[in-house]
Amino acid sequence: MKKLLIALGVILGLALLSIILIPILFKDQIFETAQKQIDSSVNADINLDPNGFSLSLIENFPNVTVNIDNFSIVGRAPFKGDTLFASKNLSVELDLFSLFNEAPIQINGILLNQPTINILVLKDGKANYDITVPSEEEEATTDEASSSMEIGIDHWQITNGKIAYFDQSVGVAASFIGVNHQGSGDFTLTVFDMVTSTQVEGFSVAYEDVVYVDHKKLDLDMTLGMDLDAMKFSFKETQAKLNDFALGVEGVFAMPTDDYNMDIQFAAKDNTFKSILSLVPGMYAEGFEGLETSGEFDFSGFLKGIYNDTSMPAFKFDLQVREGYVKSAEVPLPVKNIALAMVAESTTGDLKDGVLIVSDFGLTIDQDRFTAKAKVNNFDSPAWDLKMNGKLNLDIVSKIQPTDDYQLAGMIIANLNSKGNLKAVEAEDYQALQTTGNLQLKNFSYTTEGLPTTKISSADLSFNNKVINLTNASGNLGRSDFKVSGELSNYLAYALQDDGVLMGEMNLNANLLDVNEFMGEEEEESSASEDTTAMELVVIPKNIDFTFQAKANTILYDTYEMKNAVGVLKVKEGILYMDPFSFDAMGGKIKMTGNYNTTDQTEPSFAFNLDLNELTIPETFKSVVTVQKFVPVAEKMTGKFSTNFSFNGLLTQEMMPDFETISGEGLIKVINAAVKDSKVVSGVTSLSKLDKTSTINIGNVNIQAAIEDGKFSVKPFDVKFDKYKATIDGYTSFTGGIGYNLALDVPTGSLGSAANQAISGLIGSNVKAVGDKVTMNFNIGGTYSDPDVKLGKTTSEGESVTSSVKSQVNDKLQAEKDKLKQEADAKVQAAKDSAAAEAARLKKKAEEEAKRKAEEEAKRLKDKAKNKVKDLFGGGGL
Repeated sequence: MKKLLIALGVILGLALLSIILIPILFKDQIFETAQKQIDSSVNADINLDPNGFSLSLIENFPNVTVNIDNFSIVGRAPFKGDTLFASKNLSVELDLFSLFNEAPIQINGILLNQPTINILVLKDGKANYDITVPSEEEEATTDEASSSMEIGIDHWQITNGKIAYFDQSVGVAASFIGVNHQGSGDFTLTVFDMVTSTQVEGFSVAYEDVVYVDHKKLDLDMTLGMDLDAMKFSFKETQAKLNDFALGVEGVFAMPTDDYNMDIQFAAKDNTFKSILSLVPGMYAEGFEGLETSGEFDFSGFLKGIYNDTSMPAFKFDLQVREGYVKSAEVPLPVKNIALAMVAESTTGDLKDGVLIVSDFGLTIDQDRFTAKAKVNNFDSPAWDLKMNGKLNLDIVSKIQPTDDYQLAGMIIANLNSKGNLKAVEAEDYQALQTTGNLQLKNFSYTTEGLPTTKISSADLSFNNKVINLTNASGNLGRSDFKVSGELSNYLAYALQDDGVLMGEMNLNANLLDVNEFMGEEEEESSASEDTTAMELVVIPKNIDFTFQAKANTILYDTYEMKNAVGVLKVKEGILYMDPFSFDAMGGKIKMTGNYNTTDQTEPSFAFNLDLNELTIPETFKSVVTVQKFVPVAEKMTGKFSTNFSFNGLLTQEMMPDFETISGEGLIKVINAAVKDSKVVSGVTSLSKLDKTSTINIGNVNIQAAIEDGKFSVKPFDVKFDKYKATIDGYTSFTGGIGYNLALDVPTGSLGSAANQAISGLIGSNVKAVGDKVTMNFNIGGTYSDPDVKLGKTTSEGESVTSSVKSQVNDKLQAEKDKLKQEADAKVQAAKDSAAAEAARLKKKAEEEAKRKAEEEAKRLKDKAKNKVKDLFGGGGL
C-alpha cells in the first residue's frame, strides 16, 4: 500500500510538473508558430510582444489558456495608422487534447479585457476589418481551412470595452462606450441557442450627420435561436432597455442570400410616461429620478419584408401619450395635459408611400396651451400640412428638462399654418405654397457652451409664401447689443433641402459688437500677468446669402477697438464681403474693401484693400500683429501714416495671418514721424564715429512698399539722420531678419580742412582736395533686435570711417595732383613758347640792327668814297 501511494504521488507530481513545464517548454515554439501564421495570413501590423505572451494549463485545466497582453492590430493603406483592435489583455482557451491529434483545434472561450474596436467602412465599400491575405489556392483549400479549427465556445466575455462603427457608404455611425458583455453558444453545431447579456454605459447612433440616440444607457438580454444552415435567427426572450425605456422584441431575421428578410415585432413593456421622457435629449440627467410624473404611454411597431439595395421592408411606428403630467421640484408650475398621437408607416416599404401623422400634440403650462398638428406624405419628396398655435413657456420646459448642453428661457407665441410640397419649393412655385401666420419671441434666451448667451427682448416674424418679415427684433449676444429688421427669403428650401440657401436683406444697428465672444476665446496659462487668448476659426456658412446694412458705435475684434463703424457686409457661399466697411480706429480712419473666405476651411484666406487715413504709428503697432512682424521699428516710432495698401494671403486655424503667404503693395505716406532709441540707429552712429544721435527724423515722406515671400520691402526714400541726409531701402522678414542699405551724407568738417591744408603744403599752393561731405554706405543685416551694421553694400566687408574718408581724400588728392601736373605742364610749355618767341624777336632785332649797321656802314663808305672823288676833282663836283 505504501508503494502504491508513493507511485501515485510520483505520478501526480510528474503530472503537476508537466502542467507547469509544458507551457514553459513549448512557449517559444508556439509563439513562433503563431507569429509566422499571422504574418503570412494577415495584411495588417500586428503588435504581439513575446514578453506579454504566456501559456497556462492551471487556469482552466484541462484547457490551455493563451494570454496576450497589450495586443493590437493596426491597419495598412488605405487605413494606415488606424487601430482596428487593441486590448489590454486577450485570453483564448483551447482544448488541450485537440492540440495533439489530427482533429481540428477547438476554441472553448475568448475573454477580452478593456478592448478597443474601431470598425470603418469607406464610401467605396472597403472595410478596415478585411485584413486577411487572399491565397492563390483559397477556393481549393476553403473546406480544408475551415475544418482546421472549430469554435465550440463555452463562453466569451468583454470587460469595459469601447466599440466604434462608422460606415461612410451608408452614412451610419454608432458608438458603444463602457461595454460589458458575456455570452455562450456552441458554434460547432448548426442549430443552437446563443445567449447573451450586454450593458453599455454610453450608446449613440447617427445617420447622415443627424444624431438620433445620444449617449444613452443600453441594456440588452437576448436569447437568439441560430440556424446557421438557413442563416435564420429567431428572437427569443429578447428584452432591450434604453435608459428607462424598455422594449420587447419578437420575430425572425434571415439572410439566406444577400437580402435581409425580416418579420420583427416590437412593443413597449411595463413602461410609464416617465420611461419615454428618459429618451428626450438631456432629460436623463441628475434630478431625473426626482421628477413627478403620471400619464399613459404606448409604443409598438413592426418591420416586415426584404431589405436590399432596391427595397425596404414595410414598417410602422406608433407612439401614443395620454394625460401626461410632469413636475420638477425646482419649478412651481407643472407641465400637464401632455398629449401625443404619432404614427409613421409605409405599408409597402417604399418611402414614396410613407406617411407621418401627428394628429395631436399639446401641453399646458399654467393657463397657456400650446398645440400642433402635422401630416407629411411621401418621404422621398415630402408634401406637408402643418399647424401650430398657442404659447410655449420655455422657462418651465427647460427647468423640467435640465441639460448641460444648453439652456432655454422665454416665451414663444405662435400662430402658423403651412401647406405645400417639396416639388413646388424646388420649382420656386411660391403660389403653390400656403404659408401664413406669425411668430413672436419675448424675453427669449439661449445659452450653450462655447458661445455667448443669446437674448432676444422681442422679435416679431410674419410669414407668407415667399418671405419672413422680421420687425421689432432687439436683444443681446453676450455683451453685444443689436436691433435687426429686414426679410428672409427662400426659407422653405433652406429648411427642406440639403443645399437650400437662406437669403436675406437685413439692417443691423448696434451700440457694441464684441466679435471676440464669437471666436471661441479660451484663456490659456501664461507666465505673464496678462491673459492670452487663442482664437478659433470663424466659419462662414455656405448656405447663407445675407446682405447687412450695418452700423455700430463700437466693435471689438481681437485687439482692435473700432468706432463709428458703418458699411455693407455680405455673406455668400462661405465668404464674408466688406463692400465697403469703414470705421475709426488707432487714431485715424479705416476703410476696408475685400473678403474673408472660408470655402476651404483647411486654408481660409483674405483679400483686402485698405484705405487708411492718419493712423497713429504707436497705436497701430500695438494693435496690428502684421505691423509687429513686418515693421518692428514702428515700436520706436512716433507720428502718423496714411496708405492705400492692397494685400492678400491665408489664415491659420487660430485666425492669425500665415505670414509666408501674404503678398501686397501700396504707397505709405508717413506724416511727421521719427524713430527714437533704435538699435539700428545706435549701430550706425557708433560705426560712423559721428556725433551720437538717437533719432531719425523721417518727417513727411512717401514710401513705396510691398510684401512678398514673407518679406516687407521698401524702395529707396530719404530721411533726416539728425542733421544728415540718409537714403534707405531694403526689407524686413516676418521672422525678424533685416536687410537694409543706408546711404548717409556726412560732412568732412575739420578733417577735410586739415587734408586740404596738408595737400596745399605739399604742392606749394592752395588747393581743395577734399569736399565738404562724403557719402557713407551702410549694410544693415542680422535681426531687428540684434542688428549687424557694417560699412559697404550687401555682403562686402565693412571698413572704418577713417579708411572710407582716406579713400575719398586719396581720390581727391589724385585728382588735384593730376590737375596741378596739367597746370605745370601748361606753364612749362608756355615758357618754352615764350622763350622761342623772344629768341625769334631778338634774332629779328639783331638781324634788323645788323642790316641797319650794314646799311649805315655802306652809306658811310659811299659818302667817304664820294668825298674822296670830290677831293680828287677839287671839290667842284662833277
